[in-house]
Amino acid sequence: AWCTKGDLCNGILAGLVSITAGCANMECGSAFAAGLIGAFVYQGSSMLLVKLKIDDPVDASPVHGFCGAWGVLAAAFFDWGKGVDYFNGSGWSCKTPEGSTACIGGIGCTMIGSNI
Repeated sequence: AWCTKGDLCNGILAGLVSITAGCANMECGSAFAAGLIGAFVYQGSSMLLVKLKIDDPVDASPVHGFCGAWGVLAAAFFDWGKGVDYFNGSGWSCKTPEGSTACIGGIGCTMIGSNI
């Protein structure tokens, strides 16, 4: 069968590991998306280890290693409060230039870079 009880349990664990790094910074929808992607990261990395003939009988490396790495990236990618120009580093607010209260627009990629 393509999905055993072990795969199902590991897929659930993979989702939980994937949201652990960013659990304080992510909204519910983002955490769900990161966990769902984590399940696919687990499945792909598990299949990769089988293809490379690397023995990991309980799939600990795909669950904790690969999904943990994805979780660290997801914490940066999904650290949005009100949109891509808002981030948790300043308490779910936008980035402002020094001496001003106006939000700087279009800095989504800069914020991802600063989180990473």
